[in-house]
Amino acid sequence: MKLPPLRRTRLDSIDSNASVQGMATLTIRNLPEDVRDQLRREAAEHRRSMEEEARQTLAERYRKRLSPKEIIRRLHRLNSDSSSGRRTKMPASESLIASRRIEALYDDGLISRVEKASWDERIGECRVSLAEIERFAAGKRNWPVKRS
Repeated sequence: MKLPPLRRTRLDSIDSNASVQGMATLTIRNLPEDVRDQLRREAAEHRRSMEEEARQTLAERYRKRLSPKEIIRRLHRLNSDSSSGRRTKMPASESLIASRRIEALYDDGLISRVEKASWDERIGECRVSLAEIERFAAGKRNWPVKRS
């Protein structure tokens, strides 16, 4: 009995390295030395392995990003959704900016932890406007306040 001839099949490296749990494995050959060296330096700066640095870099580059229109649409939806039924004093985007302003003041040592907690609570409960936060921050930093 004669056996059929063996067929050689080329395997795609991505298919052959696929993981059982759905995470793909990628093998990169012939990576230029200067690219490898840069990856090694950046991994060391971020205190990560080269593999983790490559993973993070690729994920950041190719992760699905929202379009500006989608971000605006979602912010409008968040602003219109109100669990308590009352209208908020500031939109979600301004609330984020206000929180960042207070966080920066705290990080720079211009307000105490207690003051930060108080401002965070007021922002969370919509008892303050972004303009009030801006005036407060300008006073702490001795910046001129923009009049609107």
